[in-house]
Amino acid sequence: MNELKIPEEALKDKEAFEILRVWAAFEQQHVTIHSGLNGNAKSFGFLLAELALHASKLYAERFKMDELEMLKEILDGFNDEIIKESGDPSGGIED
Repeated sequence: MNELKIPEEALKDKEAFEILRVWAAFEQQHVTIHSGLNGNAKSFGFLLAELALHASKLYAERFKMDELEMLKEILDGFNDEIIKESGDPSGGIED
């Protein structure tokens, strides 16, 4: 398995917990979301926004591009996928 390391701050916090795990396998994404996640759908949108901001920074550094331009590309990809509804979010809720 090629798991990412747990961030140092998460290791220091006794109340830290994993929220989301995304794996690439067989050319598809496989997702686990913590079933006890608090908040609401809008709060999950905040989480997605934070992920997009982190990713825009990563791609800006990698490709020597502007972070805002990378964020725009991420949002374009997000909107394209939502409009196409090409994903297949199958699965269930597990505790």
